Amino acid sequence: MAAKPALLRDLNNLPEADLKVVASLVSELKKCRDKKTPAIANAKVVAGKQMAAIKKWAGRKLSDGFCGRDHDAVLYGDSSS
Repeated sequence: MAAKPALLRDLNNLPEADLKVVASLVSELKKCRDKKTPAIANAKVVAGKQMAAIKKWAGRKLSDGFCGRDHDAVLYGDSSS
């Protein structure tokens, strides 16, 4: 990581007030990183929800004009709320 030494050099030249801003930014970034779930676990959850929706609607006659957005609402839920 060549950027790390450059960042540390730049941090040494910042005034105290700016260092506090940088510290709060780093703290917020760490919080965001810690909240993330592994991508594979998330994919399994999404796949499970899709399968449940497919089984729920399997074999039903859908009304005329059923289109892609309707399909997405059935599979993923209505995201407008």
